[in-house]
Amino acid sequence: MWDKKSTKIKLKLVFLPFLGSSLSTILLYCLIRWILDIHLNIWPLKDTFWDGIIALILSSAIVFTYMRPKIKLLYFKLFQEKSSNVFYFMMILSLFPTIVTSQAYLSKVSYSVIDINNIGEARQYPKQKYFRVADFNVKKQEVASIMTTELTGKSQSELLAYLYFATPFAHADNIWLGQRFRIEIDNNLSEEDKNQQLKAFIATSNREYKNLGAPLADYFEYLKNSDVKSGYLQAIASSPQRYESEPYILLAKEGTLAEAAAEQRLKMIRFFIIGMFICLLFILKAKIDKKAFQQILIKHNDSLLKLILIDAFAKL
Repeated sequence: MWDKKSTKIKLKLVFLPFLGSSLSTILLYCLIRWILDIHLNIWPLKDTFWDGIIALILSSAIVFTYMRPKIKLLYFKLFQEKSSNVFYFMMILSLFPTIVTSQAYLSKVSYSVIDINNIGEARQYPKQKYFRVADFNVKKQEVASIMTTELTGKSQSELLAYLYFATPFAHADNIWLGQRFRIEIDNNLSEEDKNQQLKAFIATSNREYKNLGAPLADYFEYLKNSDVKSGYLQAIASSPQRYESEPYILLAKEGTLAEAAAEQRLKMIRFFIIGMFICLLFILKAKIDKKAFQQILIKHNDSLLKLILIDAFAKL
């Protein structure tokens, strides 16, 4: 049977604070990154840190600090004293994807596409990220490539291999077109089987790269500091050609920047709504710990809310 008083307590003391703190965290983080990374460009961390590590730290910090005493108010009969761990995991999992996608959306909505006459002009816009040029050529005979591998998955069960192709643009100073191929291999296979799959992957990727010709690009994205950029830089470093300027790497993009931003915005909203809805269901399903509730009641200073809580506590 639905307990109206109990529901009000859960909403007031647990769900609404989590909803508000989540929104505040996302907005504040976007503002800080826009100032430091996009507008001023004085904290050029890798995208891995901005989009992943910092996002995870923020999600965990909100849950383990601000939400910790509120989570103790709830429990499940099935988990008893381990109920808090269920809420910690569920709330972090609800918030983290939204923060990640908010950064992808921010990186697109904060820029516009700059029209340039030739690829070499891209260097004249150090704070811009997206460019459109009507005519360009690449020197495919001077392509540089390298393959990198990494282990991922539970117990490092998957082997990821990336083949990076960096092709210099014609009539441009150390500006490269980046193209990447990827394969995922079961790391539990024998070394012989893995090597065979890697050789097949290299052969297929090389063949596909040669058959691509000049890329169909509606616009180009300048690749900022990231693990992906590091792969291209390794490929360029293997090239016999030497340049005085720093390599400038562009990725070909199809469609429009507005469409890409709208897609990320929709994804961010979906993650947020689904995450908050799941949290709400868990919170409403949980029971209220009377001892923890009484401690909150004693500490609360809001007299009106206190009367509501006392009335609700009497019904528990």
